[in-house]
Amino acid sequence: MAIISEVSGKAGTELPKTWVEACTGASIPLPPTSTDIFQQVRESAANFINSQPEPALVKVNDQKAKDYIENLDIQKFTKYVKHVNNWSRSLPLVFDNMAQELNLIALVDLLQIGSGFRRELHEATGRGASDTIVFGCMSLHISQTSIDAKGLQELNLGDISQHFGIPLFGKERPMQEGSTAVTISEASLLRPLAEIILGTLQDTGRRLEQAGFVSLADFIIKICTEKSTSAHLVTKLVAAFPSLRDASKVNGQQVYLFKKAQLIAYDVHQRFGKSDAKFAFPDIDQMTIFVDNVVPAMLQHHGLITPSQEIQSKIKDGKELSLEETTAMRAASIVAAQSVVDSATEAARSGLEFGEIPVCQATLDNFWWREGKEPELRVIPRLVCKKTVYF
Repeated sequence: MAIISEVSGKAGTELPKTWVEACTGASIPLPPTSTDIFQQVRESAANFINSQPEPALVKVNDQKAKDYIENLDIQKFTKYVKHVNNWSRSLPLVFDNMAQELNLIALVDLLQIGSGFRRELHEATGRGASDTIVFGCMSLHISQTSIDAKGLQELNLGDISQHFGIPLFGKERPMQEGSTAVTISEASLLRPLAEIILGTLQDTGRRLEQAGFVSLADFIIKICTEKSTSAHLVTKLVAAFPSLRDASKVNGQQVYLFKKAQLIAYDVHQRFGKSDAKFAFPDIDQMTIFVDNVVPAMLQHHGLITPSQEIQSKIKDGKELSLEETTAMRAASIVAAQSVVDSATEAARSGLEFGEIPVCQATLDNFWWREGKEPELRVIPRLVCKKTVYF
């Protein structure tokens, strides 16, 4: 059975144009397979941030990291990380077997997108982006809709609207001014998100079937049987699926972020690592943060990163950031997170105890993501980027 090794543009010709345009990293060359993919993420982010011309888009405040660690509420940190780690165990669903559960969890993470539509989603559905995705995937499961490789390809835009609760049409208006006899519906502001979700699922299903895999779970199980590390799984995921090739080329520099691929590996480890040895990844602590729109907002709030005045104004006004600005915010977050990890390591050597949860980029991501859901912090404006399939 062939293992998918490279992204090909041939499979995407009939997919929604909105999805194709959102896969901005699909043509970016991947790091050499002989290298540590997590180190490549850290180094590419640091190189991009450190080589910015003045005035910098985003600055990382390394001196703040030590103070942050010294004042970290360990009890709160432990509570929040445990809460996030247990999300998959708390799903109110019944599964026939492990592979079915694994498939749903992987699809939820594959679809962790739509953060740029946060305001429109809340207005239309009362849910944010992440809750919309979980809601939709649960609906697919409960309705017994097929979500294996073949089933994903058979989904249509109406299915996405129905299961995820995303309206495709907005207000009606008269076709002819002054007459209400005939009206037409305008496209919903959320229709592009529905198209991105559809494209992600259809393309993933197509590529799985072309390579001989029954489902996304089948892919993950076989990859982890080859080699039981998160780095190996992430490397294969980003090579196989454009919707996971979270990378940018800005000013001639390649920046690797790989948010969702890392999230899939992390959640697979958290849910199944204790019961199945092939998912007990020993290198989880080497991952970087799964950087989206929440984590940069928390890092800015804590003074760990400082965006330029122009970016701050755009975020405050809810305006979309450019690809370069978005990449800078996300890359700076990875650099800042590593600075916090380094400070934690140094503090531990000096005797500071962090409890049962180690301080690494992945656990910091969980903490900051959950912290961003606190009522007083939830109102902090977040960066907006709609034309992306990566967060």
